[in-house]
This record gives sequence, C-alpha cells and structure tokens, in this order.
Amino acid sequence: MITLIDHRDSFTRNLEHLLAEFDRVRIIDRKSFSSSDIASSRLLVFSPGPGNPGDYPESQIIYRNAKGKIPILGVCLGFQLIIEEEGGIIIRQSQVLHGVETEIEFDSTSQTYAGLSNPLMVGRYHSLQIDGQSLGSVSSDIIITSTDPIRQTPLSFEDRKRRIYGLQFHPESFLTGQGRKI
Repeated sequence: MITLIDHRDSFTRNLEHLLAEFDRVRIIDRKSFSSSDIASSRLLVFSPGPGNPGDYPESQIIYRNAKGKIPILGVCLGFQLIIEEEGGIIIRQSQVLHGVETEIEFDSTSQTYAGLSNPLMVGRYHSLQIDGQSLGSVSSDIIITSTDPIRQTPLSFEDRKRRIYGLQFHPESFLTGQGRKI
C-alpha cells in the first residue's frame, strides 16, 4: 500500500491517480497520521501543497519518524520539506513557475530516470526552491539527480541508502510526458 500524506493541494488527487497504477493508495491528512500508518505502508509520499515546509510541523514529524524505515517520496512541497529536514534551506525563487514546462538535465545513473532520454521536459508549479548555497549542509547521502539547466536549480534527489527520493516538479502533471516512467 502507498500512503499519500495530504497537504490539501489540488494536485494530491492527480498524484493519487498516478500512484494507483502501481499499488493501492491511501490518502491520510497529515493531522490524522499515526505511527501505525508507517508499518502498514510500502511507500510514503508527501504530496504537493501551498505555503512552505515550515507550515506543516506534523509532516516534519512524520518524516523524522519514517525515514530509514520505508521508502519515501516527496513531490514539490514534499521535496522541499525533505530537503529542509535534511539541512537545506528553502528560499523564494526569482521567477515563479506555475504551470510551466521546462527542461531538466538528469544524472543518467539515477534510479529515478532509468531508461529515459536526457534532457527531459517536466511540469513545474512552484515559487520556492533550494538555496544552492545550502547544499553543503544537506546530508551527504542525498545526491542531486537533476537540475534546471538555465537556472541551475536542483529539481530532484535520491538517497539510495535510506530510500528517500524527491521531485520538485510534478510527475502527475500532463506537462511531464514521462511522469509515469519516473
């Protein structure tokens, strides 16, 4: 079972439909989540959402309790939440990208992009990003696996040791043509 932590975003249901192609999906509001939900999950996904990671202290606690126990995926806000919990700093980006298709360049050895051709077009819906200067403070287990070649913004990561993955872009968006494969 895939457990999707809901941050009350319109994309949560789109993400649910994409994930349902792989396993049964259970959506749980971050305020209703319990430690027993970790044990019954095959994958924990932190959904997109409005605001910034600091607005979701319940999700921060869920992440701390789940990391290293089951695989975790963060999408958009979920990506930012994980990066912040791992020592990075999230800042407002100079250009808001909501409903914008951009190119990414990815590490061809990445598990996330296995079998895909570089570069790749993805759908982005965010006004926040990782502060590139804070990457030195992020856990050394986290490897940046893709960037925006124009802005040099990190857009995905992997921590293969703890099975933690993050996507700043939206794989469930129609703008991400290879979203299902990702």
